[in-house]
Amino acid sequence: MNESAFEIESFEIPALESKIVELYEGYLESALQDEDIFDCLTDCLQMRKEVINEAIEFTPIIVSQIERVNSLLISTSSNALLKAKMMDWQLNTLKKEYDNFGDDFSIEIKLGIAYKGENSILTLDTDENEGVSNYQAMAEILQASSGQFYCLRRFIFSASDRGESFKDESLRQNWNFGILGAPELRGIKYMGYATHLLFTDTNYSLSDIIRINECRSEIMISWNNKG
Repeated sequence: MNESAFEIESFEIPALESKIVELYEGYLESALQDEDIFDCLTDCLQMRKEVINEAIEFTPIIVSQIERVNSLLISTSSNALLKAKMMDWQLNTLKKEYDNFGDDFSIEIKLGIAYKGENSILTLDTDENEGVSNYQAMAEILQASSGQFYCLRRFIFSASDRGESFKDESLRQNWNFGILGAPELRGIKYMGYATHLLFTDTNYSLSDIIRINECRSEIMISWNNKG
């Protein structure tokens, strides 16, 4: 692509999103290989996030949606840890009953945002951006381009630390600082680590976050058979 392809007409949301869609389509056409396009796409998503976040106000509706998403991430993480603990017990039972099961196994948990179509995005009664943002299109692109940020949380438990009962050490701290430390959010007693990462380390704007309706968790088992 030539340099003109990276030019942006303005920093208004419609112009940014138009460029984001154009770059995303170009990135797909390159079979996800053109790093220059990807870098520009990431920059545009970051600019869009900054434009939206600078203009947004923490109204009661927005605060309630932030609390909802925070609870969703915390519960999804907690449920995944409980499921992994149950699987650990089942696998250890098999290991005791069958000598040929293997010497050891590890369990890995991943937590991220899910976008599987229009049902993954909430339609709110009011739109703080006055209808100029295509949240569905942006949700798809944000997930597809998230790279390392697709996985908000990652836990790995090996034989040496499974005695910790699959604890989430991040729960020892309240992550209500930075943008999550806004005075309007003080009524939310606890902000989870995944919420902190979503707000600070990804290109999801506040408007994208408050419309998230689904999370995704994965549990993977690695079997280390030394015999």
